[in-house]
Order: sequence, then C-alpha cells, then structure tokens
Amino acid sequence: MTQAAYFVVIGLGVGSVYALSGLGIVTLFAGSGLANFAQGDFMVLGALVAVNVVGAGFGYLPALATAVVVVAAAGLVLGGLFTLPMRHRRVDVDVVIIGTLGVATTMTTLSGIWFGRQPQRLDSPLAGAFIPIGDLQVPAHYALLLAGAALVFGAVHWFHRHTDVGLQLRAVASSVPAARDAGVRVGRMLVVAWTIAALVGGVAGVLVASVVPIAPEAALPLGVNGFAAAIIGGLASPAGAVVGGLLIGVAEALAGGYLNDTLRQAVAPVVLLAVLILRPGGLLGRTRTVRVA
Repeated sequence: MTQAAYFVVIGLGVGSVYALSGLGIVTLFAGSGLANFAQGDFMVLGALVAVNVVGAGFGYLPALATAVVVVAAAGLVLGGLFTLPMRHRRVDVDVVIIGTLGVATTMTTLSGIWFGRQPQRLDSPLAGAFIPIGDLQVPAHYALLLAGAALVFGAVHWFHRHTDVGLQLRAVASSVPAARDAGVRVGRMLVVAWTIAALVGGVAGVLVASVVPIAPEAALPLGVNGFAAAIIGGLASPAGAVVGGLLIGVAEALAGGYLNDTLRQAVAPVVLLAVLILRPGGLLGRTRTVRVA
C-alpha cells in the first residue's frame, strides 16, 4: 500500500506537467479554435533557457522569469507571423498541419543549435528535501510540480473568467464572425492566445526540468502527452486537461513501477484510445469539430 501511494504521488507530480502542457493546448483552442502541435517545443525552450540562466550564476526564480519572458516572446512571434496569415488566407487544413509541424521541427532544430543536444537538468530549489511516505521518500520537488500547476491553472481560469481580454478570447472561440461583429479585434486575440499558451508551456518546462533531463528531442513526447491530456479531458475544457494530465501521470507511474518502462510509455496512447472509444468528447467535454493550426 505504501509503494502504491509512492507511485501515485510521483504520478501526480509528473501528471501535473502533462496537465500544464494540455492546458496550454486548451488555452489556445479555447481562445482561437486552433490546436498547436508545437506546445512541447515551448516547454523545451523554457526548460533550456532556465538551465542556462542558472548555469550563468543566477537563481531559480530569475531563471523561471527569464524563461517565461523568452517563451512568451516566441509565442507572440508565432501568433503574429504564422497563425494570422494562415487564418486569414483560409488555406487547406492539410497545409496548416504541415506548416505547424514544420514550426515544431524548426524550433527543435534551433534549440539543438543554441543549447546543444545533450540532456540537461535544472537544479531544484527543493533539492535534498523529501516527503516521507511510510518507508519511502518522495523528492519534495514533486510537491512543487503540483503547487506550480495549481497556481498556473488558477491564474488562467481567473484570466478567462474575470478579465476583458479573457472574455474576448472566449467570444472568439465561440464564434469568430459574431466576435468580430461585436467589435472584438480577432487578430489581436489570436496573438494573445498564442502568447498565453506559450507562457504556460514555458512554466511547465521549467518545472519538469528538475525531474527529467531535457533535450530538444523531448519536445515530441511532452507535446504528445499534452495533447493526450487535452483530448482525454475534452479539448475545450481547461479542467478536463488537468484531469487528463493527472490521469496519465498516475497511470504511467503505476505501470512503470509494477510492470516495466516499455509499458509505461504506452499508457498515454492506450488511455487516449479508450476515452475516444467510450467518450469521444472527452471526460469533461463534448464532441465538436476542431480546426487544426
């Protein structure tokens, strides 16, 4: 029983990172009706920026702040130079998918050039601290993962519900023509949505870099698990993304602990497939058509 509790705590910590990745995807979708395949690259960029800032002699919080600024700027650029032209030109969806995957590939390549391809780990501010669970000791950083995810989720939820920009983002997601008729500057809102999604990814990347060594190629699995979390919960539901991420994290930890690492890696697609079969709209969502960009 103690061992199971240990795996659950580890899974909740890692799952909170998947939840943040999914939350970034849902944030963009909820604000623009678009899905983003480069979310994992935002996470990797944030993690590697933070690692290098700490390596230059600065602390964890300055590294986090720098990573957030850099990744948010990347999201701003992508929103302005990539999403808007494609949205206005109404290109074929297959071209949009290829273009988005091209952006993700480009970001992975540039990260390798700038930061190198060797996996790098960020020193945790809670290094050396542990949470006792029976005879086992869980690194306290997993609690920081959960706390950080909860804080980001709360901030995003408050932003969407209680700010004018957040309400405009929701209006754009509901109906672009109606939002435009109501005076919402749709183009600006798309850029804001990309920026927020990137910011969420950057925070997630910094948090997970203290648990798992990060290399540019880590963008793909992080992004895949984020998409799985978002779809499992319901692609338009921020709370669903959190539920989906935690579910995947716990399932992976239990599979890795009691079975083997190969089966652990198969957890996300298996859980995703089961949810799509049993509840296509996601655990907390409903079935709807998705534009991919």
